[in-house]
Amino acid sequence: MNNHLYAKSRHLLLLMLLLFVVAGCQINDYDPDPNFEYRENFLYARAVSGRSEVFITNVNGTITVLGIDTLSEVQISGTKIVKDQSEDAATRHMSDITIDVKESPSAFTIKTLQPNTSGGRTYEVDYEILVPSTWRTTVTNVNGDVVIHNIRNTVTSSVVNGTVNATDISGNTTITVTNGSINGKVNLPENGTCALTLVNGNVTLLVPSTLSASVSATVALGTVSISGLPIAYTTNERTSVVGIVGGGKGTVRLSSVNGTVRLLGLLQY
Repeated sequence: MNNHLYAKSRHLLLLMLLLFVVAGCQINDYDPDPNFEYRENFLYARAVSGRSEVFITNVNGTITVLGIDTLSEVQISGTKIVKDQSEDAATRHMSDITIDVKESPSAFTIKTLQPNTSGGRTYEVDYEILVPSTWRTTVTNVNGDVVIHNIRNTVTSSVVNGTVNATDISGNTTITVTNGSINGKVNLPENGTCALTLVNGNVTLLVPSTLSASVSATVALGTVSISGLPIAYTTNERTSVVGIVGGGKGTVRLSSVNGTVRLLGLLQY
């Protein structure tokens, strides 16, 4: 009798364990985070042909724009990335992403086209673009970092979430970021303008110590610092610095709502 009860209890325990394992497999079968990734590289080359401007628009991913002093062809390269619940699904949905390159007599327009709704998967495009260093450059990104280097003309960039690094720029510069940071190294032209605006994060601008500009640097919550520049202050407070540097010919406007703002003059620019 006891042996019979023991056998029945053992069988019941094994059955419960089996059901638990099966249920556990079913629960883990769907992962809300798309873990499978498929990548596809791309490369386009287009003749410069007298053009002088580039516009780049992306949704998710990084954008790097490098100015080359001697360049006969614009080079647009990078990687398209899809993440989904399976490798097969990620591969099938790679065709959802299109790199749209349009040419006009004066400019190139490069834009990421992807579905407005993702269906649980994620789309990303990482760009590296080579352009003549004399071209006007405009870069717009939603989520992802932007790097712009060695441009001797007007630079404009807008990012919602990410960091913008604009280095060795010789031209009017306008950068806006919502969440992230802005790091600039700008040689302002005579009577030029540099405006770096951020909501949440830090702003740092490096300029030649020979800068000639009216300067305004402000934060709502945080601190402002200016060093290495012969500034004549009209306001010098922890959250606001206003004054004239050199002859005051250009304009520098730096601001952040939450964060720090730094302006540094370099003897060796």
